[in-house]
Amino acid sequence: MNKKTAYIILLSIALLFTLYEELKLRPYLLKHHITTFYIADSLPNFLAVVISFVGYMVIRFPVDDRKAPSLIFSLVAGLTLYEVCQLWMPGRTFDVKDVIASVIGGTFSYLVFRIVNKAFNKHI
Repeated sequence: MNKKTAYIILLSIALLFTLYEELKLRPYLLKHHITTFYIADSLPNFLAVVISFVGYMVIRFPVDDRKAPSLIFSLVAGLTLYEVCQLWMPGRTFDVKDVIASVIGGTFSYLVFRIVNKAFNKHI
């Protein structure tokens, strides 16, 4: 297996989990008023960063490893900016939990990046 294959597998897993999350998990959590750590409301923000990052790594392969951290930062910054802009959008609400979920998604994406690089003997 090579690095691109690893990212393709990770992207497939993330997309399948997102499908499960949207169709089964989220409705279940909301229906039963399970608000543990606000997972049902903020998980899409976490997944948006992860899927965007891993998808970029697949589509633009090979990506210069020095660009990956700035890509992750840009994704988190973009989602945070969008969240702040919702203050002025009718029918939308700003939620700090979504910002936190985006930051956690960025941290998770960076850890995935480091693990994949380490698995293929690439040092940052």
